[in-house]
Amino acid sequence: FYLRDDIAFTFVSDEFNGVTLDREGNLRPLMPRQFRSLSEAEEENGQSRIYLGIHWAFDKREGITQGRRVADHVFDHAFQPVH
Repeated sequence: FYLRDDIAFTFVSDEFNGVTLDREGNLRPLMPRQFRSLSEAEEENGQSRIYLGIHWAFDKREGITQGRRVADHVFDHAFQPVH
């Protein structure tokens, strides 16, 4: 779709948006995260799941591969002219 990866952006999660509370009722801080590319965000997100003990490295690799396939399919088939 974009045919490039060097798209910088800032992301704010719902968990650290300066509005939500932790389980003790304390306000969580606003913590925007800046990325230089889509693949940088993809890699960091996958690695964070490993650090949390939720997934293994092969889950990250396969998840990124599958996510890219899904994205390619959506971009190839969505928003097409109606005949």
